[in-house]
Amino acid sequence: MANRASKSPSSILEVATLANVSTATVSRVLSGRRAKDDDIAQRVRKAAAELNYSVNYAASALRSDVTNTIGLVIPSATDSFSAGLLDALEPVVDSDSRQLLLGIGESEAMQVDRVESLCSRKVDGLIVVTSAGADLSEVFDRHADGIPIVQVGGRQRSFRTDMVSIDENTAMEAIIGHLADQGVESVAYLAGEEISFESAELFAMFHTQVRAAGLTTQSDWNRFGDCTVRRGFDCTIRLFGERGHPDAVVCADDTIAFGVMMALHALGMSVPEDIKVVGYNDSPIASATLPTMTSVRPPYDRIVSESLRLIEAGPGHPSHVSLPPELVVRVSSTRR
Repeated sequence: MANRASKSPSSILEVATLANVSTATVSRVLSGRRAKDDDIAQRVRKAAAELNYSVNYAASALRSDVTNTIGLVIPSATDSFSAGLLDALEPVVDSDSRQLLLGIGESEAMQVDRVESLCSRKVDGLIVVTSAGADLSEVFDRHADGIPIVQVGGRQRSFRTDMVSIDENTAMEAIIGHLADQGVESVAYLAGEEISFESAELFAMFHTQVRAAGLTTQSDWNRFGDCTVRRGFDCTIRLFGERGHPDAVVCADDTIAFGVMMALHALGMSVPEDIKVVGYNDSPIASATLPTMTSVRPPYDRIVSESLRLIEAGPGHPSHVSLPPELVVRVSSTRR
């Protein structure tokens, strides 16, 4: 310890490494802005003592650009995926004594404005769920050197920022494999917006997995459209009013699937006895329907942890992480 004291002062990064926390956490603990006296705080103080890192040096570090804020830009606060991500992210950010700044923009222009606004506030990192068809590469590239930016889902257009995506092929493989195991022979797919990269990707993967499982489908059964209850209801009335119908309907969102189930009930058909239904995003509606709805659950907790990990790594080291989702099997798709 005597030798350490005679050398130049340790850096905040050394303290963070020894305590296995972020530099922002070290700053908050040593400045007194982190009120919790938990294991994290104790590790930081112990590491600072071992490295002879004084509060004066911590105060110097606090004059940096650390603001203890994380920015989140989403297309809507009500769509299933954005709401699920927000619910998972906010308590994690709060538990680390940081603030979450939210920007909501449905169009590309609005999202560009929200990104610029949050970057002007010097957030420590930015997480962005792009709206359908939006290309934010220009604004991302403009700020990529100064702020770590993580895009969640969608089509990656900027390769100077981080990307966390969901393995959609795994999702569709799980859906079709499950339906095949339940005795389904034919299946329809109500996709999301045609201009969305995710919708187009899932649409292609649906056909691939249907062929691989030996099931059948018809082009008239598979259509793009809004992720709304009304759309699911109207499509189902039309689909099941025509000659011949599928054994199962797979939907790009739980709201569509709910509309499908409402329409089938109105037509006097039973779920899952007559028709099996699968949703996507495992929103609260999935467990509230009667019968309960099988749905794909995005790995929200892992998306959050990976996004924050990439933010802590800082800008200049772009990475792409792909995470598998989970098929949550409920009554709407099972044998009875």
